[in-house]
Amino acid sequence: MSRLIYVAVLSNVLLIANAFSVLPHHGANNIICSPSKPPSLLRSTVRHDENDTEESSSVPSITSTRRETLTRAAASVLAGATPMGFSPQQALAAANSGSTSKGNDEGMVSQSKLASLLKQIPTFAIVDPRGVPYFVVGEDAKLTSYFFLSYGEAKRILDVAISSSDKAIKETKKEVKGKNGVLTKDDEEEIGINPWKTARITSVPLDLAVTLASKGKLAGAYFRLAPTASSIEDALELDGTDDLPEGKVPLFYVEDMTISEKGTEEVISPLYFQKDQSIAEWKRHQKKDQSGDKNENSSPDIKVTELFATITEMVRPGGTDEELKTLKFVAPADSKAKADKCRKGEKEPFRLGERIIVL
Repeated sequence: MSRLIYVAVLSNVLLIANAFSVLPHHGANNIICSPSKPPSLLRSTVRHDENDTEESSSVPSITSTRRETLTRAAASVLAGATPMGFSPQQALAAANSGSTSKGNDEGMVSQSKLASLLKQIPTFAIVDPRGVPYFVVGEDAKLTSYFFLSYGEAKRILDVAISSSDKAIKETKKEVKGKNGVLTKDDEEEIGINPWKTARITSVPLDLAVTLASKGKLAGAYFRLAPTASSIEDALELDGTDDLPEGKVPLFYVEDMTISEKGTEEVISPLYFQKDQSIAEWKRHQKKDQSGDKNENSSPDIKVTELFATITEMVRPGGTDEELKTLKFVAPADSKAKADKCRKGEKEPFRLGERIIVL
């Protein structure tokens, strides 16, 4: 017998609530289906272009001016480059082969090096106790699972999903009891339970997240990256635009700032996923290098570019900008500690080949 349940659903970094039916398993899919189009519960800060297609999109860009290459990277977003334009699975293959030489088909950054850079950044996914990811259907009718760029954003989404579902179930029980005078056992079975109560957060390295996102449609579904709402707002403010396509990830940097890696002589040009972190790092270096002719209260020249476009530029064959070799992605301050905590005691943190579908 089917059971009606109320759940809160993540869609385009948007939570929505409606009545759902639990259907039998179909292969490796646990399907939760909505009989009608759900209303918006929270206003999304990430909007999807209604004219977007799988092959191309025409969208506003996140641009930069620090270097010509980063400007080109941002411009590729403006020109309609999609998140599927680069496939890091090639990078993983190169890493496995042990090849370190720069081939004719490689850019300024080798694909094995790129895979190594991405692997250092944790992302976070909502999964069931066995590590099966949740997929949801948004207003664009695309079945999607999300990799969050911060633990806090993943937890916020899951907490709201749980509380919204609890509230909806409670209201449904009250409505049924008011109509029938009593809430029977059959009624409770029809209403069902909150499916998000058993969900948890796990960590997945960015190289895997980018690989899956870059593949486009996989068995009828998509994987996408989800930056924090505050990062989106900061990026749009810096760029002067009012929209960021779903799946695009802003990166922040300080114009001409380089830092030396601890324990090495390597000089890197850091790219941050959070604006505040880039400012904090700049201030730390200003304090360290303070001289009489520097203004202690000056502000850094923060620029913004986009993750997938930057990756594409790094591995673009024929590239000549040596500064691309110095680029390094910097994880949010607490991400690695949160990732370790999420994975502690896990036997299988993320299970591919199975999915929980919320339609």
